[in-house]
Amino acid sequence: MSYSVRSKNALYLAVLGIFGFQALPAFATPVVIQNGYVKAGVSDYGTLGSDSSTSPGILYDSTGSGSYGINDFLTPGDPFEGFYVTTASGLGNGGANNDGVSGFGFKSPISLSPTSASWSGANSVFNITNTYTLSTFGGQSVIAINTVLTNASTSALTGVEFLRTLDPDPDVNAWGVYNTNNVVLSNNQSCGTGTHSGQTICIYSYDATTHNAGVSSSWSTDPAVYLAGVNSGNGDYAIGMGFNIGNLGAGQSINLSYGYALGATEAAASGGGTVPEPATLALLGLGLAGLGFSSRKRAD
Repeated sequence: MSYSVRSKNALYLAVLGIFGFQALPAFATPVVIQNGYVKAGVSDYGTLGSDSSTSPGILYDSTGSGSYGINDFLTPGDPFEGFYVTTASGLGNGGANNDGVSGFGFKSPISLSPTSASWSGANSVFNITNTYTLSTFGGQSVIAINTVLTNASTSALTGVEFLRTLDPDPDVNAWGVYNTNNVVLSNNQSCGTGTHSGQTICIYSYDATTHNAGVSSSWSTDPAVYLAGVNSGNGDYAIGMGFNIGNLGAGQSINLSYGYALGATEAAASGGGTVPEPATLALLGLGLAGLGFSSRKRAD
């Protein structure tokens, strides 16, 4: 993300205008998960990345040898990776982003294993838990994400929507280039590819909850923009996945399964347009019970 496209201050003002200002405490302790292919931070905001521009953001090595190099998908310039929730009434609207927005609290994630970590937070209405797990499948390296969103209020909510979004910058450190070649392959997947390195990251989902992938030139933090099919093309833009959850009763939860797939090329990262099906990922040991489907349940 470069200042020539939009300044960090302007982005803060836009987000804070929607979700309100929250003072941030001192940094806690982010967690790093890694295998030979991917090294990624999990921040105190509950997002990917190691708190703002601290390295690592998301590093990738196609050889699997752990020689990640300097091409970080996230930390060059202003890091932008986060999640956002909106409702029809606006009650509970909130977001968190590794660029400094902490609408669901600020605390250390929990390391579950060298390749997995979990983080939980809350705002005035929602509780949220994000679990991140690394795996590989052929030429794809996957950061699988399982999000559990709970309506912790005493009232039912309507028009609940959720967004996960990332501005990929794989070529900044080596070539000084923020622009990526971006494509929406289907409602299940959109990708950003470095114009020099060819390194690619795709956001994907096969969740049963209605969803849509997109590319946004304004780095939109509104799930409705992605659900409406935004496709801005190539540039220093964000990829994202919007989910239309609909109604969520008091005390009810929903599991959302999605993630990022990385590869040395767009074809490798996207699997030729198809990331591994949920059953395949489960066999690879992702260990996410909600992968590939969504469910609502009454909270204890």
